[in-house]
Amino acid sequence: MEVIKTKKRYLSLLTGKTDMGKSTIATYDCAEKLRDGQGALFFSFEYCQSIIYNKFVSHFGLKWQELFKVDVVDGTKLAYDDVENIIRKKAADIDVVYIDYLDLLRINTYKIEKREPQDPTKILHFQELVSKLAALAFELSLSIVVLSQESSTGSFENTIEELNILTSTIEHSHHIIKMFIGRDNILSSQIRSNDISHVVLVDGYNLEHFASVNVKQLYKDW
Repeated sequence: MEVIKTKKRYLSLLTGKTDMGKSTIATYDCAEKLRDGQGALFFSFEYCQSIIYNKFVSHFGLKWQELFKVDVVDGTKLAYDDVENIIRKKAADIDVVYIDYLDLLRINTYKIEKREPQDPTKILHFQELVSKLAALAFELSLSIVVLSQESSTGSFENTIEELNILTSTIEHSHHIIKMFIGRDNILSSQIRSNDISHVVLVDGYNLEHFASVNVKQLYKDW
């Protein structure tokens, strides 16, 4: 089951508030692609490699031989150039790249001072990162999935605006898939559950429901 929309030569950007299940959903989506025989590269900037591998095997039922198709990289000390170099070296053997997550990725190795969510310098930093990653996905004919922490505390309309601003500098705008994740009745009063996260596609200001995922149930299924 595809829970994150991906496509060759496209950057898929998924944003959402804390505890929406972004990392779990990305790991699950990666496991499904590995099960289909695809090769993957998973950059984890928040969790150590052993946690990700444990999710693949213990939580999502991957067989050990399927793990040969994935490289999990500890992104803690990596800047963008490091990430790009690794992707280029692995490009011939992979189909999809996951980056968890954008907010901890730096342009260079110099430490970035903590800034307010709406600081224009931070927005420019993120715009540069997504532009570079979108161009890389296009050039190498890969699917690149990037998770991002939603900084807006308002409605999902503000989230859409934030996504559009974040991706406004991408040269090939038609090669970006924008998504946000939320819970409860984000699109319809008929969609309501505290345990279910909903992935919504964003095309300009048009919204389309893509997937509903019970994050807790993902673990139970295996």
